[in-house]
Amino acid sequence: MIDRILTIWSRIETALIGLLVLCALATFMGGAAVRVLAPQHAVDWAEEVALYFIIWATALAGSTLAAEGRHINTEIAVAGLRPGARHAVTLVTGTLTLAFCSAIAWYGWEAFQFSLMLDDRSGSSLRVPQAWALFLALPVGMGLLVLRIVLLALTGRGITGSESQGGN
Repeated sequence: MIDRILTIWSRIETALIGLLVLCALATFMGGAAVRVLAPQHAVDWAEEVALYFIIWATALAGSTLAAEGRHINTEIAVAGLRPGARHAVTLVTGTLTLAFCSAIAWYGWEAFQFSLMLDDRSGSSLRVPQAWALFLALPVGMGLLVLRIVLLALTGRGITGSESQGGN
């Protein structure tokens, strides 16, 4: 059941990340084309909106990388360890990763609430609320990563490929 949830989740996340990157590309290229072809109609917000798309795609990508076993890992440090020691190191690093991501999700939420309280807005003519467009990406991305780490742990997997590959 958990494997099915993780598979569907990965597909949705991957499609969303791809869509966000394509939107960023279209927005950036569209803004550049208008600046060149019709400068009188140029907008001051194209790069800003493209960056929002990229930030959200990046925040969401951590969870997808974890699901694929491609998260950051110090393979060279664990490759020479005996299987028992390797398992212990994997548990410790998994726990530390979970704690770190939880803390970042918490402080990201604090930053979101602070920006919301200040009604922080972008400098462009769109006046985009920064809390929603920018700051919310961090707690959402880290929250999804925390949930993914927990679900992977319940299935006996980790966030790096070394757990199943013997450290290589």
